[in-house]
Formats: sequence, structure tokens, C-alpha cells
Amino acid sequence: MARVSYDDSEKYYSGSGSDWFHLKNDGDVARVQFMLNSVDDIPIFSTHKVKVGDKDRYVDCLRNPQDPIDACPFCAAGLPAKAVRFIIMYQHDDGKVKIWERGRQFISKLQGLINRYNPLEDKVFEVERHGKAGDTSTKYEVYPLDNVQPVNLDDVEMPDLEGGLILQKSAEEMDYYLDTGAFPAENDGAHEPIRRRGAEPARTAPVARRTAVQETEPAGVSRRGSRASAPEQPVAQEAPRSRSTRRGSSNGSEVF
Repeated sequence: MARVSYDDSEKYYSGSGSDWFHLKNDGDVARVQFMLNSVDDIPIFSTHKVKVGDKDRYVDCLRNPQDPIDACPFCAAGLPAKAVRFIIMYQHDDGKVKIWERGRQFISKLQGLINRYNPLEDKVFEVERHGKAGDTSTKYEVYPLDNVQPVNLDDVEMPDLEGGLILQKSAEEMDYYLDTGAFPAENDGAHEPIRRRGAEPARTAPVARRTAVQETEPAGVSRRGSRASAPEQPVAQEAPRSRSTRRGSSNGSEVF
């Protein structure tokens, strides 16, 4: 998978109702609160990057590390999988929740902040960009602000990344994309039942789309207060696997 730079992140579409975090020029700063208290709170997904229309989109990889390669049609077709990590933040400048894709080096920096400021979400930080627009060696420094009052984040909604930023597609939908360069249109009645490549013609209704298991609230977004207690995992036959709890390995370039 091609390297995804900070400046290239504008090419990605987020259907989560949140915005991407951007500092576009050298010396730009923003005051934020990280909406996490542990690195385990950072959503990590194993994904494939594909073109949907004129946008680059992340698609959830169907394969766990121990699965055979043909468990995911995109893997079997040679599309590289990459572990992507998203930092969720509340930005004081505009009062909005922001999403920031970061690599392992920045996660290590966050771990140092977590060790010093607990709980981390109750501390205001200033993020400063060091590097001109388009500079691939751009770095970001994070400075604690001792005299700034934090915002109470208990009722601030967290974005639902699965199904929005991270597309959830079935194996059949992936096969359709590999054959046509697009995912099948939904609910238009114009397509024949989707079937796996090389499979016998389908004799039943179209295969239903895979739905991610909800780990918090069943609706599109979760409240901050709901993170304290983990809900019971649903038990179902052939239950789809959530990627938010899987730490996939990356064979693509990291973003710092």
C-alpha cells in the first residue's frame, strides 16, 4: 500500500460526522484534548486502500493474521493490507471532534504523555507543526498547557469509524469490486445476486452485507461515559468480526 502522508489525508472521506485534524503550515498550532486515557483506546484497523469514485477509501480487511490469504479477496488479489491508527481529539479552537491518523512513533509519544498525565483526557495540550506544507519530514510536537481549563468530555460523542471512515464490505462485495472497479449499488435492484469468483451461480437471494459487531452502543455514535464498562460480546452463529479490537500487522509504510 502506498504511504499515506498527513497532507494526503484530505483525500479521504469520513462519513462519521467528524472532521480530519489539520495543521497545514509550518508553525501552525491547535489546542486539543485527546479523547483517550490508554493506548488501548486508540482505534486500530487492518485495512485496504481502494479508489471509490474520486476518493481514496479504507476497506476493512476480512483476514486475521492467522487466516489463509484467500479469507479476504483483496488480500488474495494482492492488495496490501495496512494497520491504520486513529487519534480522536476534541479541538478547542472550533469545538469539534477531530480524527488524526498517526503512526507508531506518535503513539509512543502519546504513551509518554499518558504516563505523566492521568487521566490524559482531562489535560489540554497544544499541538504544533514543524514543517512546510508538503514536507514529508514534517514533525509534530505536543506541549502541555497548565493554565487552560479542560472541557468536560463526558457527553461529547465519539465518531463511529466502522461503516463510515472504514468501509465494511463482504467477500462477495470485494469480488464485485475486483471485477468491476466499483462496489455494488445498494437497494437499487439493478444487480444480479452477488457471488464469489469461480463459484456456482447463486440460487438464493443476494448475500447480505456483513455488519460489524458493536462494542459500545448499538447506534452510530457512543457517549464518552459508556467507555468505562465493556458490554458483553454478542454470541451468534458466524458473527462478523470487529476490527476495532484486532491489532493487525502492517506491511505498508507507517505515517508519523
